[in-house]
Amino acid sequence: MDIEKLSRQELNNLKIRIDRRLREAAGADSRSLAERLSGKDAVELVVVAVKGKAVRCRLLDTGEHVTFRPGSGVRTETEAYILTVRPGKAWVYGRTTYLSGQILNMRLDIPALKLVPLKLEDEYLWNPLEEYWGEEGEPVMECFKLIIAAGPRPSFEMEQILPGFDPDDPDSDPIGQAVDFYEAGDSAKSYKVLNQCLEEDLRVLDAHAHLGNWAFGDDIPQKWEAEQAWRHFAVGVGIGELTLGPGFKGVLQWGRINNRPFLRCLHGLALCFWALGDLRKAGEIFERMLWLNPSDNQGARFCLLKTAAGKSFAKSEL
Repeated sequence: MDIEKLSRQELNNLKIRIDRRLREAAGADSRSLAERLSGKDAVELVVVAVKGKAVRCRLLDTGEHVTFRPGSGVRTETEAYILTVRPGKAWVYGRTTYLSGQILNMRLDIPALKLVPLKLEDEYLWNPLEEYWGEEGEPVMECFKLIIAAGPRPSFEMEQILPGFDPDDPDSDPIGQAVDFYEAGDSAKSYKVLNQCLEEDLRVLDAHAHLGNWAFGDDIPQKWEAEQAWRHFAVGVGIGELTLGPGFKGVLQWGRINNRPFLRCLHGLALCFWALGDLRKAGEIFERMLWLNPSDNQGARFCLLKTAAGKSFAKSEL
């Protein structure tokens, strides 16, 4: 195998398999997965797809797959979150291992997932002097003055993961398929497509963005809707930030289309903070969006002005 020729997605899957086999070799435990689960006081599961009454997961420590059936109650499991579970019954049906149990905790811990960061590609120098800031003689908005003063910065395009997509066949885009199903009123099929994407690779940022959008809805959301949407958007932002690293000062322009999933997640996360009443945090994200994408195709500057003025979230912001 020529590792240098592997794609980022293939490299990520290979890393997961190698880590699992190394841990299995070190443990030398010949018991079945169901037997090992039954003997534990607690187990940590990474959610990869939420499917009705069942949740497709992988064990955080070994990467082995299990279908988890949580107890009754409000369901908030979210893809890429880590569940701490007290095992109940574990069994095998066909080739699938099932586990029932009680969720003790759910957390978002992107570094613990050991994902391969997405690539930043096609670097070139972005120059604010080449941007449109309004008609000549018109005052420049305050939120742009520091961005202009900072001068030229490197611009990148973030790698986008789309399982099954063939560049020669636009209809093979799974996100487009999911959106078509959703707009046609078949939400079950739309969620199924996004679930399949995330089972293949949790780094499909546009899947997290669309799950967040659909949880948020087209009206002023209820508190629980905004909180569920927040969880989806936070995953996409967290995976994107894993790629950017601390102190990133570059530009991710909307016109470079593979940047859009990350920018959508940022925008959605800011709207959730705003809808939940945290105007300060929402404003910080809107401001960050302007630094990342100064052309502001998403209207973050207007949202920033409103949150700074203390205005409550309204339907007009959707």
